Amino acid sequence: MQNQGTNIFRLVTLLADSALLLALFALIGYWRFDDLRIANPEYYNYYLQLLVLTVVSWYAAGRWSGIFSYTSGLEQRNVTVNVLRAALAQFAMLAIIVVGLKGYYYSRVFLATYFSLLYGIAWLYRMVLVHYLRSQMAKGKWQRTYVLAGSHATAEALNQLTELRPELGWSYQGPFDGKPGAVDELICVHAPGTSEYETAANFALNAGMRFRFLPDMGPNYAGHMILENLEGIPLFSQRREPLSNRSNAFVKRIFDVLMSLSLLTAVGLWLFPFLALVLLISGAGWPFFKQRREGLSGKPFTVLKFKSMNDLGGSNALQRWMRKTGLDELPQLFNVLFGHMSMVGPRPHTAGDGATYAASVASYKIRYWAKPGLTGLAQARGLRGGGAAARPQMLEERIRADVYYIEHWSLVLDARIIVETALRTLFAPSTLHSK
Repeated sequence: MQNQGTNIFRLVTLLADSALLLALFALIGYWRFDDLRIANPEYYNYYLQLLVLTVVSWYAAGRWSGIFSYTSGLEQRNVTVNVLRAALAQFAMLAIIVVGLKGYYYSRVFLATYFSLLYGIAWLYRMVLVHYLRSQMAKGKWQRTYVLAGSHATAEALNQLTELRPELGWSYQGPFDGKPGAVDELICVHAPGTSEYETAANFALNAGMRFRFLPDMGPNYAGHMILENLEGIPLFSQRREPLSNRSNAFVKRIFDVLMSLSLLTAVGLWLFPFLALVLLISGAGWPFFKQRREGLSGKPFTVLKFKSMNDLGGSNALQRWMRKTGLDELPQLFNVLFGHMSMVGPRPHTAGDGATYAASVASYKIRYWAKPGLTGLAQARGLRGGGAAARPQMLEERIRADVYYIEHWSLVLDARIIVETALRTLFAPSTLHSK
């Protein structure tokens, strides 16, 4: 769905990125080395190779991640995610190539400064440009006009959406009357194969108008169906699932490995032995505890925890504090590292709890579409705990938060959840249980 705003975004970002790639390279190179052509001609040639590789990899990664495309409904958070994806993809490509080109020739200061500024500035002016385009279209500029041939519930939803959100760049001009006019699109709601559909399609062809078909999804699903294509056959799914994309899943896995290794190294090396020793001294017995939980696709796996209850279900003050703050879950960083879990995702439940929750909340098993997490959106909102003491209304909110996360995953969302979980753990631990 292109309009003038789409073309402006593509043109500005392509030109600005070209200027940025070259200007930054020259300026930082001069700042770091003065005139490298005179000081060291051999190094100068290596840096020219790096410049060519950087430009090529940036445009390849950018095309894949969508940083040169403006689509209806594009927001600043989407821009952030796209730039992060492009940066990770480019980093992966350059890391492989530079190693093959004897990367020790390149200054670490130069590389760190150049790529930090490149990603930061590219992200910043995209944010400004998206805000500008949305604000201009909200005032009625660069609108794509359309008429509707026929009517049904989904068509009414489309009309209401474009009326309420003009920043999407679409403007409804009324029903199709069979007369030529200055309209960009003819959207037909009649089923393909009917005489009404053929009439509308032929009219659009003869008038040089773009023609689209809008199926009736009913009032309950309007705006929520996702179109997929199987060898030309259209299929509609009810929910988005970003992590079904292998590239997204790969990026999330890299994030998990880096985060779990960093935390195990920075925190686990001293905190785990300390907590284990304190638990032993407090009389809790062996400090570690294994339990079977349900993971991706409902498959069972074993989690590692600090022991927060004794064999009779009781606990001392230290164990109750660890359970309240979630510190008893920290050994699951090893589960994250080994791939059983993710840093962020729906918390894993036992098979018994899972069956109970699934019986009371219809959307519960959608949680199985993603790896369970050390923390999740529900935990960041303070919706922790479960079992028989959980309040039904809060439990439903927890499942709803988990489903929202699966449908709207992004690296930015993962990072935000981790930060919010840490803050909540320190200052406002909460629970689903009745007070």
